[in-house]
Amino acid sequence: LGHSVMLAAGDTFRAAAIEQLEIWGARAGASVVTAKLGSDPAGLAYDALVRARAEGADLLLIDTAGRMQNKEGLMAELAKIRRVLAKLDLSAPHDVILVLDATTGQNALNQIDVFRTVAGVTGLIMTKLDGSARGGVLVAAAQKFALPIHFIGVGEKIDDLQPFRAQAFARALVGVDEP
Repeated sequence: LGHSVMLAAGDTFRAAAIEQLEIWGARAGASVVTAKLGSDPAGLAYDALVRARAEGADLLLIDTAGRMQNKEGLMAELAKIRRVLAKLDLSAPHDVILVLDATTGQNALNQIDVFRTVAGVTGLIMTKLDGSARGGVLVAAAQKFALPIHFIGVGEKIDDLQPFRAQAFARALVGVDEP
């Protein structure tokens, strides 16, 4: 849509995660900020924001390591990233999107609750809706947390991340074909 996008590979503990983000960056025409394997993710986030500003990027997406809400060290890392970004911009991050796996089921409600507290989650994406999971927990999540659902993932291709459409989702959830 004409925006300059920069990605930051904040999962600095898995080489494959960094490589995967570089591949997606190349496919999408976005530059990618990386750091050495094992580097501090908060430091990478800080450097990425500095670089995004210097290069005039309209949007900086910082990908972080996948984590479970009961892993205190990993959750503390998210809080640190927020604090470090606030040193450069008191309003940063402007959005925090939690990506949920459709196969997680009702545990997603606990995840959202904890991630909202620690990371300030402002919206959701639900992936893996191309399998047998239907993502019905999104209905409960929308009611309980009033967070926008931005996208759903229905595959591995770049076009498989689709804008969330509530009516189409509800129809698919209950097995009714589109009109």
